Amino acid sequence: MLKTRLIEPIGDPAWLSFVEASPGAVVFHHPRWLGLLRQQYGYEIQACCIEGERGIEAGIPMARIESRLTGRRFVALPFSDVCPPLLGPDATEAALPALGAALAEESRGAGLDLTVHASMPSLPGAFVQRRFLRHLLPLSDDFAEVERGIGKSQIKRGIRRARRHGLRTERRTDAAALEAFYALHVETRRRLGAPTQPKRFIERFGALFDAGLGFVAVVLDQARPIAAAVFLTHNATLTYKYGASEASSLRKRPNNLLFADVISWACGAGFRTLDFGRTDLDNEGLRSFKRSWGSSEQELAYTYAAKEEPSRSPALRDRVMSTTIRRSPALVGRLIGEALYGHFG
Repeated sequence: MLKTRLIEPIGDPAWLSFVEASPGAVVFHHPRWLGLLRQQYGYEIQACCIEGERGIEAGIPMARIESRLTGRRFVALPFSDVCPPLLGPDATEAALPALGAALAEESRGAGLDLTVHASMPSLPGAFVQRRFLRHLLPLSDDFAEVERGIGKSQIKRGIRRARRHGLRTERRTDAAALEAFYALHVETRRRLGAPTQPKRFIERFGALFDAGLGFVAVVLDQARPIAAAVFLTHNATLTYKYGASEASSLRKRPNNLLFADVISWACGAGFRTLDFGRTDLDNEGLRSFKRSWGSSEQELAYTYAAKEEPSRSPALRDRVMSTTIRRSPALVGRLIGEALYGHFG
C-alpha cells in the first residue's frame, strides 16, 4: 500500500536519507539547498512524498511563493535549473504515477498553480514545455580521455593562450572568493541585461561549501581575479551554477582555462558528470561553447499544472527590464535584484 505524506524536508532526516539513496538526486534536492532558499527568501518549503512499506519511494520538494507581483504558486524548485521527481532505489512501478496524482491534488486543494523544473508527464492534465537546453559532460578518472573529446580547436588554443598570459586557477571555499566572484558577477549581469542576485544570497553559498557541496573557481591574472564561477557538488555530479568575468580580459581566454582546470580536478576527485547548467534555446554562442567540451545537448522541459498553458514568449516586463539594466550603472541591476528576486522564483 502506498500513501501520500507531506514532510518538512529541511529538518526531517528521512528526506536526507532518501536523497542520499536516490541515484537521480541532484544538488537542488539537498536539504542544504532548500534551507538556503528558505533563509534568503522566506519560502515555505515542503516535500510531497509517496511512502511504501520501506519508506519513501518517490518525492519532490516544492516552495510556496506568495507574491503580489507575480502571483501565488508552488514551484519545484525556485532558482534551481532542474528538479525532477525522485525515485528511491526500490521504488515500485506505481510510485511515480502516485506522486503525480498527489501533486495534482495538492495543487487543486491549495488553489495554486504548480511548476516543476523538469519533464513530468505523470502529473495529470499538466502542460510540458520545452523551455531550455541542458549540457552534460561524462567524466572519467583520466582527464586526458576527456580532453580528447573537446570538439573545437579554439577551445584548446584558448587554454594555451590563457597559460601563455600567466593566468592560473584557484579552487576556493572562503568568503573572499565569494566576494571576488560577486564583484565580477555584478558587471557580468549588467552586460547580460539581467538583475543581479542579492549579495546575501551569494554569501549564503558559503554554508553549502562548508557542507562539502561546492566551491568557487577563480582565475587570477597576477593577483587580480578576472573570472570566477560557482560550482555545486553532489552525487558524483559537478554542477556549474554561475559564471562571471571581466570583459576587458576575455581576450586572454580565462573561461577556457577555468573549465579545463576544474574538469581536470573533477576527474581526479572521482566525479562522473559535469552539468553545464541550463541554456536558453536562442543562446547559440553559449550552446556552442558548452558543446565544444564534448558535452551532450539535451532538451530541458518544464511542467505546468495550471488552467492555461503559460506563454513561451518573454514578457514585455522582462524585455523592458533587460534594456534598462544594460543602459544603466551596475547599481540599478543590483537594486532590481534585491527588490524582485524573491518574487521571481
